[in-house]
Amino acid sequence: FTVTIWNPRIQPIEHVVRVPVTQKYSIRSPTGTIIPADFIPISEPTKNIPTFQGNNSRPEFQSSGAYLFRPFTPNPLPVSNSRNITCTYMGQVQIALIVYNNWVSQEMRIYDETRTVEIEWIVGPVPVEDSIGKEIIMRYDTDIQSNGTFYTDANGREVLERKRDYRPTWNYTVHENVSGNYYPVVSRIWIKDNQKQLTVLTDRSEGGSSIHDGSIELMVHRRLVYDDSLGAGEPMNEPAYGKGLVIQGRHVLVIEPPESSALYHRHVAQSLFMNPLNTYALPKLPYTNYSNSYHQTWSALVELLPYNIHLLTFDPWSSKVFLIRIEHYFELNEDKTYSKPVQIDLQNLFNTLGKIKNSIELTLGGNLPLNEMNRLVWKTNDNQSSYWKPINSNLLQSTIVTLNPMEIKTFQVTLQ
Repeated sequence: FTVTIWNPRIQPIEHVVRVPVTQKYSIRSPTGTIIPADFIPISEPTKNIPTFQGNNSRPEFQSSGAYLFRPFTPNPLPVSNSRNITCTYMGQVQIALIVYNNWVSQEMRIYDETRTVEIEWIVGPVPVEDSIGKEIIMRYDTDIQSNGTFYTDANGREVLERKRDYRPTWNYTVHENVSGNYYPVVSRIWIKDNQKQLTVLTDRSEGGSSIHDGSIELMVHRRLVYDDSLGAGEPMNEPAYGKGLVIQGRHVLVIEPPESSALYHRHVAQSLFMNPLNTYALPKLPYTNYSNSYHQTWSALVELLPYNIHLLTFDPWSSKVFLIRIEHYFELNEDKTYSKPVQIDLQNLFNTLGKIKNSIELTLGGNLPLNEMNRLVWKTNDNQSSYWKPINSNLLQSTIVTLNPMEIKTFQVTLQ
């Protein structure tokens, strides 16, 4: 069979393809050369993922529920006092399978020539036969001296500093020392000191915190038996197919010095979010005939684009008109090299499609030319204008545009 891999990013990537097969295969690249591969037995927890169930009840008091996180104790309990660890050492990957019990397992993977640790976890169905709801976290403990400070992303882009038991705009009185320090984690959370930084990247939105110095925790599953009396009218106990829900997810750990961490966690987060898409086919031709009859590779990009640039949108409005959005996905002062303004030639995005006739910069939503936008001018303490008027020209005089850190620009591009 053939596997076609689509890279949705505008930079070349190294991607590990994991395919479930029942026997060994020889794997060839588009040029026909043999690609090294490891054949790993499928783990028992993966084979026996159970299906789903739950119950329903009304509370007589407020407790953790769909809208409220209120743990019974500030110190989490282990899901099991024992664990079964199986290590596998292959040519391309090292794997540690950790089975805690029949409803929690982890598989830790370190691929050859990578600087990250990948952790794939399976949790569920969470047992509630004891009538006690459970909120499952994964915690990573280190010797990092974080001093009560940690960092979480804001909607996957900028990063905000968080301080335990503290709010920057008012005097905060601690009533819930666990939930009061939880924040949404869309893509990453990290702790650091002067020597090292641990960044945990998520494949979905999760609640996260650093309740103890040197520690990061992320909530990966919840199954509750009481309603929190805040409107849902039922406990957070989702049933399906006779058993409680099973959740499978992935964390990627990046451990680097603080000054170089952004270079890696920004790139890995993009790869995690814009994960390559694999498609499969059963060709009826022998390999030699197939490779001679079909194109094995194709790219719309002829030239490499800057490392810190991401193509957010590439939508055809017609055969000659396209809507594109590009972003500079590094923050200011985050990296010595990639946190600087960068120039990009829009023509490089269209070299295989045609020559650009004209391009118009639009508002972020793409519904109005930028120079026609009139925003409210706020009164400021220094009497300076709060509004920067964009370029006067509707048509860009050049296909070269400049992006500043964290800036997104939208363009309507017309080809000749």
